Amino acid sequence: MSTKKIDYVFTPSFENLSKLGEPDEIVNAYAVLLSNQAYEAITRFKKSSEYLFKYIEEKLFAQLEISKQVLTYCCPDDISALIGDKKKKGLLQPQKILIIARNLLDYGVAGKAKIRISQRNENKTYSSEFKITDYINNARIHLGLSLDDAKKLTMTEYIMLMANKYPDKDGFTREEYDKTLADYEKRRRERLAKAAE
Repeated sequence: MSTKKIDYVFTPSFENLSKLGEPDEIVNAYAVLLSNQAYEAITRFKKSSEYLFKYIEEKLFAQLEISKQVLTYCCPDDISALIGDKKKKGLLQPQKILIIARNLLDYGVAGKAKIRISQRNENKTYSSEFKITDYINNARIHLGLSLDDAKKLTMTEYIMLMANKYPDKDGFTREEYDKTLADYEKRRRERLAKAAE
């Protein structure tokens, strides 16, 4: 008896992630996947109760359901053998499904590109919406991509392409600033120590 090997390819493209819903629903899905509410509840309450178990079960169930949606939307193939369906369990453990979904959203929504960003251009604001159409339109306008090519980008690719076209050369990055400050403080302490001798 031989078993057939199947490769699954998951792509967290703008087009695939748009299937999660409206811009605020995408951010909410990402927030649910990143949430540690179930773990916090376990560690916070010393006494177990039926309410606590129900609360934890609800949070974990919500994370698993969204994780399955993310995997389903990011793969063109039928992945029910991996994640299961109403009739049977899948090959992947729930924790692995959650980890894969988190990574897909990290690459597709937040972006995992290591690029140079000066302190003055750091974006420290939180957005309650992930407006995919804005990124698609920016990719078409600034990068000259077709609509189909822009839809196939992940946020990581988008960030890397935009950084390549418009490099950030203004000022220090946070790491450069911290290193320069630490070097200055070290030299200052050495000068003070020599002066005290």
